[in-house]
Amino acid sequence: MECQLRVPKALREAHESMPKFLSSIAARLIATVLATAILAFATIGGLAMFRLDLGLRKQAEALGHLSARQLSDRLDGEAQLARARIDAIGSETALRVRQLAERADVARAVASRNDITIRELLASVAKTSDMQRLIAFDTDGIPIGVNDPLDLLAINKGFHNSGFATDLASILKNNSRSHPRGYHSTYVVPPALLNALRLPAYSDIAYEAFEPVFDDFGELIGALAGFRLLNRTENTLDNFSSLSNAGVVIMHGNEMVSAAGPKTTFSQMNSDGHGLIHSDDGAHVARCTDHDASLKVCTFTDASVVTATRDQMFRIGAAETRDLMRQFLAVAAATLFMLVVALLVGVRRATFGLSALASAARTVAAGNVDKPFKPVGVGEIYSLGLAFERMLSNLRASMGKIRQLAYYDSVTGLANREKFRTDSIEVFRKSPCGSLWFLDLDGFKAINDSFGHKTGDLLLRKVSERLSGYLSEVLATQRVSFDQLALGRVGGDEFVMIIPSEMKPEILGRMAKSLLERLCVPFDINGSRVSVGASIGITIFPADGTNSEELLINADLAMYAAKQRGRNTFAFFTPEISEIAKSRLALEQDLKDAVRAGQLSVQYQPIVSCQDGTVHGVEALARWNHAELGSIAPERFIPIAEETGLIREIDRFVLQKAIEDIGVLVEAGLDIVLAVNISAATTEDSFLVDETKKLLTTSRFDPAKLELEITESVAMRDPDNVTRSIVGLRQLGIRLAIDDFGAGYSNLATLARLPFDTVKLDRSLVAGLALDREKQTIVRLGLTLAKELGFDTVVEGIEQMEDFALVANYGATFAQGYLFSAPVSVDELWTLLQPARLGTIAVAALKNEVNNDLSTTRPVIQMASGRSA
Repeated sequence: MECQLRVPKALREAHESMPKFLSSIAARLIATVLATAILAFATIGGLAMFRLDLGLRKQAEALGHLSARQLSDRLDGEAQLARARIDAIGSETALRVRQLAERADVARAVASRNDITIRELLASVAKTSDMQRLIAFDTDGIPIGVNDPLDLLAINKGFHNSGFATDLASILKNNSRSHPRGYHSTYVVPPALLNALRLPAYSDIAYEAFEPVFDDFGELIGALAGFRLLNRTENTLDNFSSLSNAGVVIMHGNEMVSAAGPKTTFSQMNSDGHGLIHSDDGAHVARCTDHDASLKVCTFTDASVVTATRDQMFRIGAAETRDLMRQFLAVAAATLFMLVVALLVGVRRATFGLSALASAARTVAAGNVDKPFKPVGVGEIYSLGLAFERMLSNLRASMGKIRQLAYYDSVTGLANREKFRTDSIEVFRKSPCGSLWFLDLDGFKAINDSFGHKTGDLLLRKVSERLSGYLSEVLATQRVSFDQLALGRVGGDEFVMIIPSEMKPEILGRMAKSLLERLCVPFDINGSRVSVGASIGITIFPADGTNSEELLINADLAMYAAKQRGRNTFAFFTPEISEIAKSRLALEQDLKDAVRAGQLSVQYQPIVSCQDGTVHGVEALARWNHAELGSIAPERFIPIAEETGLIREIDRFVLQKAIEDIGVLVEAGLDIVLAVNISAATTEDSFLVDETKKLLTTSRFDPAKLELEITESVAMRDPDNVTRSIVGLRQLGIRLAIDDFGAGYSNLATLARLPFDTVKLDRSLVAGLALDREKQTIVRLGLTLAKELGFDTVVEGIEQMEDFALVANYGATFAQGYLFSAPVSVDELWTLLQPARLGTIAVAALKNEVNNDLSTTRPVIQMASGRSA
């Protein structure tokens, strides 16, 4: 690494052509001191006497500016204090409204919604609270009482046409008695609201305060609003004006709202260079500070304060300046003379050795840090030389460390991303054909979390050693030297290598399998045997790319394709992989837009009783109809939503929409249960219980008619955490179901103690059930086990009458599938659940029976809409 100082060419040539003595620091220092001495004598001795009067006038002007600035700062501070007095009025208003809102008699009056009772109570407290208006609101933000007999409809219209409605709505939403939240501010009251409240027209500036009102049980029953107009004269401003000996005015635009102190007017609010605002008659100056609702709080005083201070300070300064000038001239002349003599004697000795140090510095600046240097000189020059010598030693050592840190991974010692990039340029130059491998460890995060980062670093080091050893063994047979390889660690558990040799894909595949087998051998780390797998992506150059960045992207895509195939395997990059990645990225963005725009929909599939054929309930299913691609299968967009974190929003949307749709059917008299799937992310959401409770309360949906489904894989992955998450749902009265049972690994002991009500058998166990005796045994055992454990059962994926007859005979509680109905919209569901329509479907289904041998065990499917149909 070289570090070179660049000096302008003209300056460098002038320096080289200058005599040695004149180019030294000593000569320049002497010349500078002599020139300074001559200039000082010429300036001080000549101009000072002739321009004393001019200097004094400038000093007077400066003193005047200083005095004005000091007065401006003083008035600014007083304006800040006056604003604090104004803020205190608003805080006091908010405090009084809060105290009133917490009173039991006020809460009872608001709960009664009797405007006469509210008016009588608020009329009495308004007088003692120094507020012009006290208004009570219900939970919908509608006025229900005011302290004077006013038109509540006009007040309601005025409120909702102003910004007060937003302030009021903010406290009527998500407020609680344990953490009450109020709102207060200074506000410009619109003329319509001012007229509706019958407030004086002389001022439209008011302090508003909104506080929630709770009943004895802590439920929010409304809000209390208080309004206090800013008066023409305020006692607190009068007191402040007397104490600070300064006037106060409150300005709204160019209009004076309130004032205290001497009478004056400020129609022009433009300030001078010191920030002072002059009154119309010029007798006063003021300083203003901004306040809420476009108000300005200004304090003012007599303008004569500025000129009086300036004149007094000028007289004192003029006398002292003349005396100081005479003394300074005498002392300066003697001091400069002695200084020049001393410099001539000591400068040569003091700067001895500096030229050698400068020469060495130029050598180092040119990039040569190995040239020997020996410090000479005396005093600080010698100390500087010693420091420079130590700096050279440290610099030589640091250069090696910097290169190591800049280009090598500190954990494994392999090349880092930057070193790999630079090395790859040379590899590509020497070897036009080859392959780039991208390797990502499988299960490394779990090891890091379980054993700690220190163990993880040791594992990475051993993996790098095993990679290097394997490559040196294998590539020795490929006529490629190990030095030609580019091997590096480019991420947390990501390794990249370039094999600069043209090989057939079959050979590369065998090499990849051999490497994976070697990596699967357990590692011995601090006495523990640790196993780790790997996924490898391989891209070939120049077919797939010609530079490291392009090849890294392609190999990374191939690596992810290998992970999707089951991990601990490898995959070659293909254009299809790139297109799939681009398509998936576009679909991911479209899904985000669709979720935010509310473009998803919900369809419902009936769940039929196996005992009498009635429709017991429906399962809500998310559907996405893409504007360009048409209907997107859930199997395609749900995994994307889970990876991007959108699944919580989708779950929330489906739950809310389903409760809204099915709630209408339930209110119409249909006795059906609603089943809704929730993801792992939603299950772990700490707000799930509160949001569900609020949704059920708002929609008045019976919790007993809601069943939330959690997949078997989520329930078995962390049963203790799942139990903690859903215990609140159980307390609300909501039913819980294990979905996709039989599709993964189930711990029967864990299943028995989980707080679930229903087990849903996965459709993979039902497909072709009538023709597969092994499946029949598994389904029969699963249904028997669920029955013994006290679970209801739902068999999914029923498409054939024979399969339905079998599961019904095995003891299944309910069934679901295309035999009964495909997922349909809520309007189609309403039609489907009509008795006449269902009867037609049942008759058609029974007429199409082809297997008479099962007629003795097949129940009659009445296809009714439940007990109330």
